[in-house]
Amino acid sequence: MNTRRQLIKALGVAPLVLSLAAHVCAQTGFTTTDLGGGLTLIQGAGSNVVIAEGPDSVVIVNGGSEENADALLAEIKRLTNNKPVAALFNTNWRPEHAGLNHLLGPASTPIIAHENSRLWQNADLYVEWEDKNYAALPKAAQANKTFYKNGTLQHGDDTIEYGIVSQCNTDGDIYVHFTRADVLVVGDMLGTESWLMLDYVTGGWINGAQKTTAGLLERSKDTTKVIAAAGGVLGKTQLQEQADMLTVAYDAVAKAFQTGRSLEQFKEADPMKDYRRKFGDPSLFLALLYKGTWYHVPGRAVRNII
Repeated sequence: MNTRRQLIKALGVAPLVLSLAAHVCAQTGFTTTDLGGGLTLIQGAGSNVVIAEGPDSVVIVNGGSEENADALLAEIKRLTNNKPVAALFNTNWRPEHAGLNHLLGPASTPIIAHENSRLWQNADLYVEWEDKNYAALPKAAQANKTFYKNGTLQHGDDTIEYGIVSQCNTDGDIYVHFTRADVLVVGDMLGTESWLMLDYVTGGWINGAQKTTAGLLERSKDTTKVIAAAGGVLGKTQLQEQADMLTVAYDAVAKAFQTGRSLEQFKEADPMKDYRRKFGDPSLFLALLYKGTWYHVPGRAVRNII
């Protein structure tokens, strides 16, 4: 229901989306949506994947999960008449965005990501809030073209702008903006079907999420198609809704620290109750919000806290 409600809402806000038709490939279970300007959204690969077909090559943003990589690459080749892949973007380190790394990295395809994402891909991690261990990616599957702030890539007649705004879900979340088509891929930086996962283990936290959302809003126009890691085609309205939600979250966690509330007391206060209907149980979000903020208190991230 959440997915359907979000998509209907997006359609109501941005009439341009009404012309986008989704097609389901029965053999793979993937759903494809033509975004215009040679861009296609592929859903069902573990996370949303965007492909941009140019005159001679293809650029891919996010690579789904490893178990879907073979089928996903075959689908991309089918859709683009077997054009070579010029570049693959990872919008952060998480494996649900890096499945194609295992196929394209050994073929020496440029894999573009923030340097922090490459560092996480190169590490064995234990993510406490998931109670899950992540093994380092094989060297050949790690991002091999990294940056710190921003960059551009010319692809056909489109200029692709990419960069980081701030720490959000991780300390390496990036946007990829196809400027001619005005499609802005934001990965995990926009929650569409569930709460934002502010992964404090790999650098995510509330102030960074606020700065990031504000930066993405500045980059967006009313007609911009915004693609998150899940859900359909969204727009500027969803970014503004998230900015408003994060203001409520920051005010709540700041008050908790100012009044000396424990995590359990913070949860009991149910500060995000107005968003339960949209996103569901906020317990995990509140835990991530609280713990991520705690690590930044010495930096005076919370007002009136020394």
